[in-house]
Amino acid sequence: MIDGPILSLGEALVEFMPEPAGGTIRRAPAWRKYAGGGPATYAAAAVRCGHQATLITHVGEDPFSDFMIDALVEEGVDTSAIRRIGGRQIGLCFHECIDGTTNLIFHRRDSAATTLAPEDIDPQRLAAAAALHVPGTTMQISPCALEASLAAIDAARAAGITVSFDPNIRVIPGGIETAAVFEQALAAADVVTPTLEEAIAITGKENADDAARELRARGPKLVAVTLAAKGCVVLAEGDTEPVYCAGYDVDVVEPTGAGDCHAAATMAGYLAGWDPARIGAFANAAGAIAVTAMGHFGDALPTLERMEKMIRSASARS
Repeated sequence: MIDGPILSLGEALVEFMPEPAGGTIRRAPAWRKYAGGGPATYAAAAVRCGHQATLITHVGEDPFSDFMIDALVEEGVDTSAIRRIGGRQIGLCFHECIDGTTNLIFHRRDSAATTLAPEDIDPQRLAAAAALHVPGTTMQISPCALEASLAAIDAARAAGITVSFDPNIRVIPGGIETAAVFEQALAAADVVTPTLEEAIAITGKENADDAARELRARGPKLVAVTLAAKGCVVLAEGDTEPVYCAGYDVDVVEPTGAGDCHAAATMAGYLAGWDPARIGAFANAAGAIAVTAMGHFGDALPTLERMEKMIRSASARS
C-alpha cells in the first residue's frame, strides 16, 4: 500500500434531516443535524478503509463549523488543511428521503468553502500524499474553487500523485458551467468513479460496459461505474472487458453519501494494487453500508470488519 494521506478537496456541509427518519421537509416536526458534504464524507470513509486522509476546505467561525471540525476529528480525519474564514459560515443542506429518493435544498451561496482558491493548494502537502480526490461539485460551487481544483490536479500530476475524479454532475443554483473542465479532469485522472447516469451523460453510451470503455479510452487507469444497488462495473488499464461486481442486498435507510464511500473504497483498493474484481467487491460493500443509516458519519460509514463480513457472506451464498 502506498504511504501518505489521501487528500480530499472541497466542501464540508452540515446537513439537517427530518426526525423521525422518512419525514418530509414540509412537515418535519423536528430536525437532526449531521456532518456531511461529499469531500468530507470521502475523507472519513478513506480513514475507515485503512488510510490516512486530509480534508482541504474552508469553514467559518460559526458553531456549525465547530460541529463539523469535531466530527472530522472524531473520525480521524486530518483537519490541518482546513482554514477558518472570518465573516463566512459553513454551508448547510436540508434534505428528505422518501421511499429511497432524496431531495436536497442547499444553503451554500457565499459559504466559506466557495472561497477555496489556488493558493490553498500546498505543493509540499501534495508531494507527500498518496492520492488527491477532486469531486465535480468542488468545481461547480464557485469560479475560484474551480481554479483551485484545476491547480490541485495539475500539481498532483506534476508530482506523480494519483488523482481521483468523481464527476458528481449537479445543477447548483449560482454554480458555474463546467463541461469543458470535466473533460480536462477526466483526461488527467487516474481513477474515475461516475454513476451510470453520469457516465451516460458524459459518453453518450447507454450501456455501462460501453460507457466504461469510452471513459477508459480518455485516459484514466481505472474506471468504476456505479449501478446503485446492482453494484458496479470496473475496467482497469490493460483490460479489454469490464468486470461486473454485484451489489449487496441491504435495507436502504438514507442513500446520500454512498457514492463518496464507494469512491473512497475504490481508491483504497487501487492504491493497494488489487485486481478489479476485488476493488469492486470492496467498494460495493462500502457503498452498501453507507445506505443503512441516517447521516454520513458514524454508523453510516463502513468499517473494514463490516465490509469483509459482507463480502464473505456474499461469497458463501454464491
